[in-house]
Amino acid sequence: MKTTFARLFVLSLCVPGLAAAADKEAVVAEINGAKLHTSDVVAYQRSLPPQMAAQAPYPVLLDMTVNNYLVAEQARKDGLEKDPQVRQALKELESQLLVKAWMNRKLKAAITDGAVKQAYDRYLAEFKPEEEVRARHILTEGEDAAKAVLADLKKGADFTETAKAKSKDPSAKTNGGDLGFFTKDEMVKEFADAAFAMKPGELSAAPVKSQFGWHVIKVDDRRMAGAPSLEQAAPAIREQLAEETAQKMVADMRGKAKVKLFTPDGQPLEANPPAKK
Repeated sequence: MKTTFARLFVLSLCVPGLAAAADKEAVVAEINGAKLHTSDVVAYQRSLPPQMAAQAPYPVLLDMTVNNYLVAEQARKDGLEKDPQVRQALKELESQLLVKAWMNRKLKAAITDGAVKQAYDRYLAEFKPEEEVRARHILTEGEDAAKAVLADLKKGADFTETAKAKSKDPSAKTNGGDLGFFTKDEMVKEFADAAFAMKPGELSAAPVKSQFGWHVIKVDDRRMAGAPSLEQAAPAIREQLAEETAQKMVADMRGKAKVKLFTPDGQPLEANPPAKK
């Protein structure tokens, strides 16, 4: 299933209990007589980068919200909200928030459980099982090093431990070179051609060269990949439906609007400029 991503949904609340508490509008701080509520902390959390929002504990978020309030109040006392650049930035931010809120509301109404189920049924009707291989590899920079690794394995060295010790693939330190199941088109051609020509339990007869270096490959298993369940596929389906629905709504609005386009210097922009010779 092709997966696209519509980055239109509001960041979910990350601090346990904060989302539910926000509905109660509890007072969480008093500053010079002014009261801050749980919703103020929630709003500030949403303004943070996702990783920071997810990791910051409540006391830290509360302190940051208080500090943010104090700075904003000082800016207002200094008359900064009248600054032309600030006013323009606020105007732009308002437009962005309106777009996001409107899209969220429309998409929530359009992407129902029923719509997801219909999309999943269409996917199942078109689904064609693909063969998958589960393989592990040991990556080296040079061919001689790869040949030496292969010789050790043929003498009985443990593949997982050898991968942890000698593979240049950083993930090998934790996964022992295990790449899991993959289809042929998910790997570079040289690697995939070699892996899909092998049987379970088999080592590559010789190191395989790719753009990443030299691979010693072991195939663990082969299977025909089945379709994901509705529960497994639902997140990707919702993202794809959001992308498609958003594009259609915008296209419909553009079709009904009278739009004229101009170049950066104000000259009319041709809808279909002549092809360059």
